[in-house]
Amino acid sequence: MTEWPLDWQGLVDEAVRRRKEEGHTQKSLAALAGVSVPTVNGFEQGDIKLRLEKVFNILEALGMVVLPSAPGSFAAFVRAARQRWSQLVAPLPAGHPSRQPLGRVSYAYEIAGTDSDLSLGSLRTILSGLPDTSGWPPFWAPHKEGMRPVIRDGLIECWIGNPDADRFLTDAASSDFWQVTSDLKAYLQRGFPEDGTANLAPGTIFDVALPVWRTAELFSQILHLAKALELSPDRRLRFECRYEGLGGRELISWAAPLRRGVLHEGMRSRTANISLTAELSLAGLTSNFNDVVHETLAPLYELFDGFDATQQFVTSEIAEFQNAMLRLGHNPMPATP
Repeated sequence: MTEWPLDWQGLVDEAVRRRKEEGHTQKSLAALAGVSVPTVNGFEQGDIKLRLEKVFNILEALGMVVLPSAPGSFAAFVRAARQRWSQLVAPLPAGHPSRQPLGRVSYAYEIAGTDSDLSLGSLRTILSGLPDTSGWPPFWAPHKEGMRPVIRDGLIECWIGNPDADRFLTDAASSDFWQVTSDLKAYLQRGFPEDGTANLAPGTIFDVALPVWRTAELFSQILHLAKALELSPDRRLRFECRYEGLGGRELISWAAPLRRGVLHEGMRSRTANISLTAELSLAGLTSNFNDVVHETLAPLYELFDGFDATQQFVTSEIAEFQNAMLRLGHNPMPATP
């Protein structure tokens, strides 16, 4: 229960503490909350003349207030998807890999203006037929019972982490949960591969290349889907990404151990979580693909003792990922809608 009267300065202090704990700068929090940087700064300075709507937006972005979301809104969809995953894993033991207990990443996006008349069955078929961008692509649609995508409550849902299914891989990184709606709101959550059995100390490292690879792969999948649906390049894309469980992890070259030159030892994150956002047109994503990946991920890398993920580094990693997947017969290249 909230204690009354409300201590305004205490509320502001708690908001500042949470912002820093979540790894947000005032700029990144402003982007997430949909307000200006001066508004965030004014709020943190205790300005009581700000519009209440903007204050609520800041508090909601920090998880300090639950506002009623408009039915069908992107925020309502993301919140419901996270609640659904929590419901699915609630019966599992605390350390079960499907709980992704040590850390996880979630991706959510919305392509605005999509015709909601597209049937879920047709959309599921289209998703299943998209080119594989890797050996474990985003929104992968397995065929096994208990894991395959099902139509539930007006959307497509897939829980690859279902412990009752016949699964070959049972680690946190192979326990994807995803949902997609007919009007192209999508949510995907998975654990970190660094926390699998191949690592003797799960929860202690964070690979320097995988965020670039996975973000580029997800953007490529979005463009493949847009092309399959013949969407206009002018359609707006809203993208959100959240990393959880980063505190204490060291940034290393784990997925490609021979490429260690960009790192110094001991580059650790002292922040547990971070949220990243991007909003642009499909045409903008296509024409500025590498730049969008770089700008989206730069705040994440900065958590690790200020690691500078340069444009050259990101471009090189995208090329490395694409070439590796092409050699394996996959199609990671971004498509033009």
